[in-house]
Amino acid sequence: MFTSPGGIYEKNFRANVIAPFEQKTGAKFQFKYGSPGEWLTNAIINRDDPEIDLLFLVLPVAIKATKTSGVFLNLTPEMIPNVRDVDAGFYDLYARQAVGFNYVDGGIAYRTDMVSQPPTAWADLWDARFKGQLMLSDVAGPWPYEMLVIAAMLNGGGVTNLEPGYAAMKRLKQNVIRWFRTSNEVISSLERKEAAVALSSSFRTYAMKDSGVPVEYVQPTEGTPVGVLSFHVPAKAPNRDLLLEFVNFAIDVGPQTGFGNDMQSGMVNRKVVLKPDALARTVPIDKLLRIDWQALEPQMPKIIERMQREVIAN
Repeated sequence: MFTSPGGIYEKNFRANVIAPFEQKTGAKFQFKYGSPGEWLTNAIINRDDPEIDLLFLVLPVAIKATKTSGVFLNLTPEMIPNVRDVDAGFYDLYARQAVGFNYVDGGIAYRTDMVSQPPTAWADLWDARFKGQLMLSDVAGPWPYEMLVIAAMLNGGGVTNLEPGYAAMKRLKQNVIRWFRTSNEVISSLERKEAAVALSSSFRTYAMKDSGVPVEYVQPTEGTPVGVLSFHVPAKAPNRDLLLEFVNFAIDVGPQTGFGNDMQSGMVNRKVVLKPDALARTVPIDKLLRIDWQALEPQMPKIIERMQREVIAN
């Protein structure tokens, strides 16, 4: 049993990874739907007799998984040889207890018919020209921790010193018209011209553009944070060898290239060369804003409490 997002992601994952592997090995995959938090809880509760054979997790849930001692395997290069071709950031990020599959960057979306001077950097969001026009993530939505870290970094702080970030977010609040909890809210608000600028992923922004909405996507000059889906193998998984073979297959150049082109997504294997149209819509690995999630994760409960109390609700 394997966990995975649904929709277009599942369609492309099945076509480029699942189907070729099933044809090669004769294995059959059953998908389990739900949320990453539920899947991790399931893995912890059933650690001695896993119900889920392989977990596909997103940040920051994936970091929590690495801190659950004894639940998941440490994935070594001997187990998964292709990990040697994976950018170290998508392996070391998980203390080598997991490995990434693909990534989506988070940047700035804006309506071209509402913004005469587009933003080019994160710092631009504080400009008075965007007063009452900006959408940012609520603490329950995507990218809230990344935005706080960016605010801190712009003001002399960082992951281990978030105080400048809280102060900066308080100043930014005057520009915020809405705090969103789901990416679908960003799409609907930009479509209805309820906001002019929003924190958004490249994939969703380009999907809007392709549907006819007058939007553009900005890769901020300071770098773009990244969302990653990663593989986690339960330590007592009964199909351990087959699972390790599958993970190794999934991060090989062939499946990575096919999925990256179809999904227009960044991929973790350094040897992947995407088609020009897909390449134009992905952020190169060296332009990503790397965040130390191992250091950030313990602070997350306090971040949620302070952002809600001092910034959003204030």
